[in-house]
Amino acid sequence: MFSVMPKDRSFFDHFEELGQCLEREATDLSQSMNLWPGSNGHVGQMEATRHEAHRVMRESLLRLDTAFITPFDREDILELASELYEVISVIATSARRMELYRLEEMHPSLRSHTTAIEVMARELAAALKHLRKDAKLTSLRPNLDEIGRQEEQARQARDRFLLELYSGQPDPLQVMKKREVHDLMLEAIYLLDNLGRTVERILLKND
Repeated sequence: MFSVMPKDRSFFDHFEELGQCLEREATDLSQSMNLWPGSNGHVGQMEATRHEAHRVMRESLLRLDTAFITPFDREDILELASELYEVISVIATSARRMELYRLEEMHPSLRSHTTAIEVMARELAAALKHLRKDAKLTSLRPNLDEIGRQEEQARQARDRFLLELYSGQPDPLQVMKKREVHDLMLEAIYLLDNLGRTVERILLKND
């Protein structure tokens, strides 16, 4: 039956705000890495961005509880908003770990990971802006393909990192610290790749 009730389009605002938070978080991570071992306040800014993202995510969930007609299935809105906040939180945590552990030496793969996170965040934020326009999957294929390409490169960088990390007689404590930071960044990359597939699935369902 045709419905004259308008869809609640405020969710698109929430997605775009979360996309902006994600871009800021990724940029601050990259800039923090470039300035390391100093961070020039970027880690604190990232924590503030995480709090802002949490607020937007909660607003989206509260709206979901009261909205009568939504632009997508409710479970898809819940999944997308929750996944966006989760990756923002993981990125913030990785930067905080670097600061707490006072890592002075950064493996090249960590720097490549921050670049990958920044590129993936930018592509994902661009894709989110097109959701309100009833975009077709084909129009967002370049963004989603780039996200997948960055994830594949990160997998290869991880192999090189692990090979070098355990070579020789490394300090076990330093190994643990570097491994944890590396794993957090890689988790963020995997989450971003999964977000790309979530957007893809939502577009296919609503085509």
